[in-house]
Amino acid sequence: MGRPLGLLRAGYPYLKTLGMRRVTNYPYDLAFGPDDKLYILCRSSGTAIIRVWSFDDAERLTDDLVQIGGYGKDEGQFQWPVQIITDFDGNIYVSDEATHKISKFNPEGEFVSRWGIRGSDKGEFKGPTGISFDPEGNMVVADSGNGRIQTYDGQGNLRREFGEPGGEEGQLDNPWGLQVDELGDIYVADWGNDRVQVFSNDGDLKMVLTGETPDGVAMRRPSSVTVDLHGDIYITDWANNRVLVFDSNGRYVWRLLGDATLSRVARDYMMTNAYSNRLREMSNLEEEKYFRSPTAVRVDNQFRICVADHRSYRLQVYQKDSVELDEHSIAPPMRNHSLTTV
Repeated sequence: MGRPLGLLRAGYPYLKTLGMRRVTNYPYDLAFGPDDKLYILCRSSGTAIIRVWSFDDAERLTDDLVQIGGYGKDEGQFQWPVQIITDFDGNIYVSDEATHKISKFNPEGEFVSRWGIRGSDKGEFKGPTGISFDPEGNMVVADSGNGRIQTYDGQGNLRREFGEPGGEEGQLDNPWGLQVDELGDIYVADWGNDRVQVFSNDGDLKMVLTGETPDGVAMRRPSSVTVDLHGDIYITDWANNRVLVFDSNGRYVWRLLGDATLSRVARDYMMTNAYSNRLREMSNLEEEKYFRSPTAVRVDNQFRICVADHRSYRLQVYQKDSVELDEHSIAPPMRNHSLTTV
């Protein structure tokens, strides 16, 4: 399925909240699994796990909630995990900037292998962060500490690399989140330079997004970037507590600030805790809906937008509402700007 000629964007309505404190503490990233399964990567000081969750949320808290991995230096454990992805076979991959390695788990969550050598030579890592697969099945890695992007084949062999540390266009300063779209273009959250850069599969610079919105607020410390099947670009503007949306040409479209309500599992928990209910009764509830340091945004093939609301211990989920347009339902591009809006 190719990208549509145009879109009628009706909006991005809030859908639901998932998770709660104690079970999805400090979500850092997430990935989609089969049957509406979610893998939520949780990371804080001394804690690092993958929580296996559901789009339906948990009905109640139990002692047997499924998780993968844990905090530590041994194989199958993490210290500072950053990004989690899955492949076409359902295998799970996690980058770890502390161990300078990438771990692989099978679809059942069993540890398979990990690889990576700390260093700055070709094929080595210094704090790998963002990871993504390109259309050929190669893994593209943001080698954050070395200010570059590297691509590896399925056997872990280096195929190509590009980028260097710096602040000029095409250079990188602590690149963080990374996504490769279905066309092979590489989107990099250039965290230290407060921008997102888009490169071809060969490393040629195609576009730079700095994210200034109509209110005059520019992007600050973007931590994650993803692209949906329409080509729309989503960026977690971490330091500004928002998610920005751009079209495939880099035109600003929308911003999400947070609309959270209590999740299903949180409601059930609250009904067993009279003290927590009293505290909530006394609080400013409006403030609780906003994002607090969102670290990652992901969009599935149903155009559900999932945001890791890091300091609120939850995911906020939105549903993109749009209609694909063809040559019969959208006019050709205008030669001049119009002052008329609808």
